[in-house]
Amino acid sequence: MDDSYFEDMGFMCGMEIHQQLKTQRKLFCRCPPVYRNDPPHYTILRHMRPTLSEMGTYDGTALMEFKTRKNVTYQFYRDTCCSYEIDDTPPFEMDEEALVISLVIASALNSHLVDEVHVSRKQYLDGTIPTGFQRTAIVSLRGRIPWKDGRDLDIRQISLEEDACREVSDIGHEVTFRTDRLSIPLVEVVTEPVAKNPTEAREISERIGRVMRSTGLVRRGAGATRQDVNVSIKGGKRVEIKGVPKLDLIPTITAGEAIRQHNLLLIAQELERRGLDPGNMDVEEFNTMSASDVTAHLEGRHVPSMSHIWPETVRSDGEHRAMAVLVPGFNGLFSHITHHSQRFIDEISGRVRVIACLDHLPNVFSSDMRPPEGMDDELYARIMAHLGGDEDDAFVLVAGNEADTLTAVREIYIRCREAFDGVPHETRQVIGPDETSFERILPGPDRMYPDTDRPPIVVTPEILARVRSLVPSLPYWEEEEEMRSLGVSPDNARMLVVSELMPVYKKALSEGCSAPLAARTLMETFKDLMRKGHDTSRLGGEHVLDLLRMHKDGAITLNAIPEALRHVCDKGGSSGSAVRDLVLEKLERPQARRSAEETAKARPELAALYANGDKGRLLGAVMASCRGRIDSDVVIGILDSMFPGIDK
Repeated sequence: MDDSYFEDMGFMCGMEIHQQLKTQRKLFCRCPPVYRNDPPHYTILRHMRPTLSEMGTYDGTALMEFKTRKNVTYQFYRDTCCSYEIDDTPPFEMDEEALVISLVIASALNSHLVDEVHVSRKQYLDGTIPTGFQRTAIVSLRGRIPWKDGRDLDIRQISLEEDACREVSDIGHEVTFRTDRLSIPLVEVVTEPVAKNPTEAREISERIGRVMRSTGLVRRGAGATRQDVNVSIKGGKRVEIKGVPKLDLIPTITAGEAIRQHNLLLIAQELERRGLDPGNMDVEEFNTMSASDVTAHLEGRHVPSMSHIWPETVRSDGEHRAMAVLVPGFNGLFSHITHHSQRFIDEISGRVRVIACLDHLPNVFSSDMRPPEGMDDELYARIMAHLGGDEDDAFVLVAGNEADTLTAVREIYIRCREAFDGVPHETRQVIGPDETSFERILPGPDRMYPDTDRPPIVVTPEILARVRSLVPSLPYWEEEEEMRSLGVSPDNARMLVVSELMPVYKKALSEGCSAPLAARTLMETFKDLMRKGHDTSRLGGEHVLDLLRMHKDGAITLNAIPEALRHVCDKGGSSGSAVRDLVLEKLERPQARRSAEETAKARPELAALYANGDKGRLLGAVMASCRGRIDSDVVIGILDSMFPGIDK
């Protein structure tokens, strides 16, 4: 992937990085922040409706979600949810621990802290929050950290907010959410659009994520970090891609969106070249489109892709219908590639899937494309004649129950009208490494309004003192450089500096232990034990610190450390008991010499090899007999003294 290609496009990208915080309770209640996968204790059914903003207007996204007519089912747990999550009582006071952590992260990103924290409501009618809105509060503005090539990474704002539910299923008009994740505190870091190419988009997300993890105050694991990506190119518009799950997907996803916008602009240029009139630019459709019921034309046919509607043959039953929308002058455009395997007809399909809830794919068919099984060119010609179209025109066919089909027709009108403008403002979801699909239209400012349930929170000197005591003394990149200067390998330094084990490393350093050994034990030994199936959850920082202290004091060898840690993983107990149980105390030199002499006497063939310069096999045998209780350089010295005259 050539980044310069995207830079020539005018590629711009900013990130919205969401990171859960390591707190003891949820943000606005006292429930524990615990993920659940067991059966829920009870469920609640809700229907969402939009509300007016402070200015007396409706947010477009809320109106779009209202059109879906979803039945929203919530799965609740009595011991990790309360009446606040059900939206039956007002919020408790904001968790001060969460507020402090958010201010620590803001300070680590050199962002300007606010004097007062004001809680607002952000409308979400997709069902992810039972209240229909998310409580959120800006905690800082205008941050900046060094990045690369003399450039800075600019932060627009940082907010503290409550997390949403987890989706369990979404089929047709029925969507189910699990409420375990609901209300867990998280920060949202919004960057300026500083990335000039897809590679930089990944870099800025990784850099900010590492800053947050270096505080040691954030959650780890699946779902704890999510990033939304905002992408545009010259002539395009900002499009938000929600919930990119992995850093490595960011370059391909953003590249795919840039290519998509480029192709949508080409379609708009082609519409202009064809001299098509979109009609009044203030309305969502252009005047010459028309729709008609074409069920009769399909009647008696078996169409496998419609078998979820008509299992045997298409028939007029008064409940389901097939409708075709004539789109004048669009011949050949619905088959136009947008990105990867996606075509312009998939832009229509995404809208119909989400808004009309016709989610059995394929849900639309275009006269540009080869007819599916059960249809043929002759049928398409009859439908075109029925619509009054000619060779320059195209149609889109959709089928379903009457209400959903009429909603789908309306969305086909809207999306075809938007084609004249090039790129629509919308939010999209990831469906492949470089493919996205429609999720909802992009929210506007009317979705936000003040929360009257919570008064402003003053950031007091006491809160600021706590924040200052928790901000890392060095940025992670300087900490990493300092570790390398002490002999820590670049890989171990890179991993350890944002690891939860970093405090153990710092404690070991403060006690005079070896920096490379401490880092190697915490990163490589832990990973090796986990890879081999040992229960590393039994290991704590004190186990490692005790063994590093013993090594520093000369009580054990390097080889004893992984052996003792393995014993703790398998049997539990302290490091000291592991050393005693395995008899890992360091041998005195006379004992080691006796062991070397006995091994050489018992294995004369290895002694002969050693005498001729092949040292490895006898050395290994002596080390095995000592069971890691003596350092290899000491054993080599003993063996060399036993075989004078060999090449040392």
